Amino acid sequence: LAETFKAEFDALDANKQVLMSADSLSYDENSAIVIASGNDEISQSGRILFSDRVLYNQQTGSVTASGDVTLLQPNGEVVFANSIKLSKEMSEGLVKDLRLLIDTHTRFAANSAKLSDGNRTDMKKAVFSPCQLWPDNPEKPPLWQIKALRIVHDQKSQDVAYYDAWLEVFGIPLVYTPYFEHPDPSVKKRSGFLAPTYGSSSNIGFQ
Repeated sequence: LAETFKAEFDALDANKQVLMSADSLSYDENSAIVIASGNDEISQSGRILFSDRVLYNQQTGSVTASGDVTLLQPNGEVVFANSIKLSKEMSEGLVKDLRLLIDTHTRFAANSAKLSDGNRTDMKKAVFSPCQLWPDNPEKPPLWQIKALRIVHDQKSQDVAYYDAWLEVFGIPLVYTPYFEHPDPSVKKRSGFLAPTYGSSSNIGFQ
């Protein structure tokens, strides 16, 4: 059985520390790079990163992870990706093949994304939908979704903005708009357009 190594490393900010654990851990003194592989877990400033392999640069404080990457954010959002490179206490970075889970039902997916300021996600070629996937066919388009060349989710202002977007129902494009914005699902009351919800009943069917 692989022995589990645990180590603490001072980050660039002396008041912030990085805690790492993995099945295998090595350190290159010349480059000051820690390489962790196998059940990796790294935490800093309230963020926790899980992956198959992590490179942590002790000099710059940057983290590069690959293979089934999961990043838990302080606000409860969860980022899934194939690879991710983070800096500034894991609050900023670049993400490849992003899947972002806001809550149980609300999700984003994008080819790539940029995380900035710890509260902004800028996604390219992205999709947003609050609908659950079909249990018997997860690959089937959801009841409705919005596809856009760019989607920006600002956690601080609690807004979601779309650029060059299409509204699709059952996978069929119905409405195009060059720009569209609505509050994110965490907002319960605000003037303006709110993200629609859906349901069904035996009396009136879909609503």
